[in-house]
Amino acid sequence: MPHINLSMTQSGPLVDVWLAVSEPRQNALMQAKQPVPSPLKIRALLDTGASCTAIDAMAIKKLQVPVTGTTPIWTPSTVGVAHTCNQYDVLLALLDINGNPMYLGTSVPVIESALASQGIDGLIGRDILGSAVFIYNGTAGHFTLSY
Repeated sequence: MPHINLSMTQSGPLVDVWLAVSEPRQNALMQAKQPVPSPLKIRALLDTGASCTAIDAMAIKKLQVPVTGTTPIWTPSTVGVAHTCNQYDVLLALLDINGNPMYLGTSVPVIESALASQGIDGLIGRDILGSAVFIYNGTAGHFTLSY
């Protein structure tokens, strides 16, 4: 089972992620002889409090992926009222320390969120963490993630 053991940062458990256009979109662009945007390497927070994975709006913009829909999101700051977020399909790979994918989703629905002000580009939610073993060892200052 591929895994990583990393030290906690001040921002929490951060991982490197490759983000790219989804595999179906990549195939469509290639078939139409259109350029495929280059993948991005981003930093994302592992967040068991997030039901879905969120990506910062600037990263989404760089990938030039179309909106595939919207979804209502409830957070403590929305005080019981849903906030509507744009949804996109992307290719997402969580990387081990050598840069190899531990998790690879070729068409993952993600929502758009303003995260850059928090020093991160994404939140990896329970939609992706649900198939992992995630150990958060606060006293030792490290975490383990296995797929």
